[in-house]
Amino acid sequence: MKVLNILSDALFKLEKLIAILLMSVILVSIVLGVVFRYFINSPLTWTDELAIYMLIWLTFVGGSMSVKNGKAASLDLVFEKVNVLWQRIFLIVGYTFVTVFSTIVTYMAVKWISNPAVLTQISPGLKISMFLPYLSIPFGLFCLTIHAVNHLVQSFKFEGTKVHVEGGE
Repeated sequence: MKVLNILSDALFKLEKLIAILLMSVILVSIVLGVVFRYFINSPLTWTDELAIYMLIWLTFVGGSMSVKNGKAASLDLVFEKVNVLWQRIFLIVGYTFVTVFSTIVTYMAVKWISNPAVLTQISPGLKISMFLPYLSIPFGLFCLTIHAVNHLVQSFKFEGTKVHVEGGE
């Protein structure tokens, strides 16, 4: 499915940009916090909270990116020792479980953040809606689902004597 591969690649490029932005905001936030606390003696109350929320976003976006690149935690020791048929079976079963799990959790996360009680929560330091930090969960898992489905489809393709699931760039 060429469309799925194009969608997965486009999402990966978006995730890379988001990850760069998130890491930059974390760096600036922490540096500002340190400078204001220790050099100006007037601590900023929101810098730590901002860095934490950006780290949460980075966790979900980075987790999705690791699935796209094939760098997520796996049992390579076992995988490399079995024949091609078993490698294919492991990939299909693994990506099926990842797809089902991430789809269910994405659905539950969207349902959860759509709750009026969540929508009205305000963060203590930044005074922003908690919807924004919580949005990282369905966004990251939606991207992960797209990447996992793409890999699942690719694992049915036969490429010579070796099983290979194409990663990101």
